[in-house]
Amino acid sequence: MEKRPTPTPEAIAPATVPLAVPAPLAEHLPTLLWDVDPDTIDPQAMARTIVQRVIQRGSKEDWAAMLEYYGRPRVQEIVETVPYMSDAAIAAVCQFFHIEKETLRCYQRKQSIPQTFNS
Repeated sequence: MEKRPTPTPEAIAPATVPLAVPAPLAEHLPTLLWDVDPDTIDPQAMARTIVQRVIQRGSKEDWAAMLEYYGRPRVQEIVETVPYMSDAAIAAVCQFFHIEKETLRCYQRKQSIPQTFNS
């Protein structure tokens, strides 16, 4: 019986190649994505997370960089499917994209959760 060589860890797992974040987003992401290694950010795979963080916590410059990179139609498509946004973010998104809050998944979700009474 022929003995096979034991595979090394490098042969099993592919090498991690750092992904380059495009210039408009690169300077804005470290403060918004504090929980992600900046050398491995894939802006296409993490588009939903990036858009949600920019909407929730970003500045005007962050919004401009996000829109420049992803484009207005893609950002709007992501915004409409995000599961959670604060009331302030919902208002900002509705005003910016000229859409009704009822079209947002996060607003529909908020309406379906029973609220407790304040006494």
